[in-house]
Amino acid sequence: MVVNIYDTANEMEEQMNKTQEFTALKKAFADMQNDPDSMLLFTKFQSKQMELQKKQQAGQQPTQDEIKEMQDLAQQFSSKPLIKTLMEKEQAMDNMLQQLNEIITGPIRNLYNSVMPNQNNNDQK
Repeated sequence: MVVNIYDTANEMEEQMNKTQEFTALKKAFADMQNDPDSMLLFTKFQSKQMELQKKQQAGQQPTQDEIKEMQDLAQQFSSKPLIKTLMEKEQAMDNMLQQLNEIITGPIRNLYNSVMPNQNNNDQK
């Protein structure tokens, strides 16, 4: 029997859109978008974060001024209730994805556990 795992992944995508976690994330994102101050801060933070990541990927370190700017943005970011709610909902979504990843990668883990069962048991303690 040939299994098309991509069909299963596409089905999971459809189901994920219906989960409580995604629905809450989507609502929190819409609420944040409807607040101009929160949305401006969100886009500013995202842009600065991407800029610094690109710089690090190019092997460059951020300057002290860039680090300070990012810290200031992060502080403002976490003080906005709508953004804070969005981050909480994003964390709940991330938790669900981590659990799904554990399930999906189970066959690989089991494969290696068959060779080194004691090593992995010690990691879980």
